[in-house]
Amino acid sequence: MNGTTSGESRPDTNPTARTKHRVPAEERGRLTVDDRVVEKVAGYAVTTVTDAAAAPRRVLGVNFGKARPDDAASVQAQVQDGVASVHAVIAVRWPRSVQKVADDVRERIRSDVGAITGVRVDHVDLEVVSMSLRESAEPRVL
Repeated sequence: MNGTTSGESRPDTNPTARTKHRVPAEERGRLTVDDRVVEKVAGYAVTTVTDAAAAPRRVLGVNFGKARPDDAASVQAQVQDGVASVHAVIAVRWPRSVQKVADDVRERIRSDVGAITGVRVDHVDLEVVSMSLRESAEPRVL
């Protein structure tokens, strides 16, 4: 026997019992993604683009040190109603095309943020502050 007396039905096996008390989706609340989550995802996305990296640290607007290919980029994001605006500060490997690398970074940020958080990115503003990037001894693995 299954532990119930004849004529009884268990609530978990009765489909009408599960749906009878279900609250409509519009009344259940909503999921919000914090700006910081989008910033973290977008910052990491920059490191996965060939020839792009986190910009060198800056002091009073002057680069201090070298580009950081293994660090997440400095990113600021604003999320409102499931749509984000992103601003990232990056470095590009010389002599690569800034336009090509920037397009790749924008596309990667949009796709990664959308896939991981469900937030649509409508605007990506990139600030390229460095054109020198050390050659990595080992290739990056995605």
